[in-house]
Amino acid sequence: MKVSTMRRLDSWIGVPLCWAATVLVRASRLLPKRAASEESPRRLLAIKLSELGALIVLRPAMRVLSGLVARDDTFFLVFAESRPLLELLDYIPPRNIIAIRTDSLGRFLRDLLAALRRCRALGIDCAVDLEFFSRVTALFALLSGARRRVGCHAYFGEGPYRGDLLTHRVKFNPHLHAAQMLETLAAAATLPPRDLPRMPFVPAPAENPRWFYASAPEESSKIETKLAESGVGSRDILILLNANISDSELLPLRKWPDSNYAELARLILADIPRAFVLLTGGANDVAAVAALEKKVGLERCRSWAGETSMRELLTLYNKASVLVTNDSGPAHFATLTGVDVVVLFGPETPRIWRPLGDKVHVLYRGLACSPCFTVYNGRQSACRRNICLDIPPAEVNQILKQIIERRLLARQETETRRPG
Repeated sequence: MKVSTMRRLDSWIGVPLCWAATVLVRASRLLPKRAASEESPRRLLAIKLSELGALIVLRPAMRVLSGLVARDDTFFLVFAESRPLLELLDYIPPRNIIAIRTDSLGRFLRDLLAALRRCRALGIDCAVDLEFFSRVTALFALLSGARRRVGCHAYFGEGPYRGDLLTHRVKFNPHLHAAQMLETLAAAATLPPRDLPRMPFVPAPAENPRWFYASAPEESSKIETKLAESGVGSRDILILLNANISDSELLPLRKWPDSNYAELARLILADIPRAFVLLTGGANDVAAVAALEKKVGLERCRSWAGETSMRELLTLYNKASVLVTNDSGPAHFATLTGVDVVVLFGPETPRIWRPLGDKVHVLYRGLACSPCFTVYNGRQSACRRNICLDIPPAEVNQILKQIIERRLLARQETETRRPG
């Protein structure tokens, strides 16, 4: 199912459903019952359907939620494509992941209903909606049976309408990094609802990842074998270009043109001795990335689209020197490894979505019209020409050469200090 279809459903069906649900919620408040805040939650549901990158920066929020309920009593609702990453991050037991498939409208609806039945059977009594302004997640939180429901609320039109379905209503703060905003939502679950939206809580500075992916020996050996089969030598400088072709169907304004990636690959191979370029991508990108490889037309540039699982992709990152990508999930995945990552921002702001890490290098023009994607407009834009991503390949190549020079110098210093 296309993202555009999900957006239309969220708007056309979500708005009237949220309005009708709001009428029922307000009517139910007239009935005598104990407030949700007076009861300590026993089972918690975290909801973050989309945005793989957001799962990476979610760790501080999950630490806060771990103080509310035990790990075994924490459940997570995600889209099925997010499941492998969520299992790898190990926030909760894999059996507690509730995945919803999105490959068709029928499967989406069936999985959604099955997820609701499971949540009600589990006795979920606290739902934390980590989607900033999605209507379907607010409705799901309500229908899950949770008496404590946490999420962003529009208040004075400060965001898309999604009714009055939450017990703990949080103001979205566009001056916080996404990691801090997610942590704020988690912290709101620990407060009495009458205290909100004011919060006696200062989010910690957006922290670099504390957890890094250590490849298993068999994973490392498999990737080394595949690299050798592709012609990559043990002393070659491996540079990855993530053209993010399938992502262009989701948010096309985030895409750096394929022609730029092709030109950058040629510049890399001309300017950096012993460089080898791999073009990465998902299973849906195989044909398009193969065409990009052909456009580059050089022996030391190969497509690896669709060649790796999530764990193998992170192992590949650990073998590489630099990854170049637009603002997308792989930019965040890379922060869990030792690779330097150059991230091209345009229609979204690095103030909120910058990957967190010591080896992150952001290119952002900062035009007056950027960012045009926000949580307030549902990440939609009237723009049809993303001049915000008019970043010359030569500029990116210059940064790559500086990174490679620093890495080579650090390697030489390490080898010099090595005894014997």
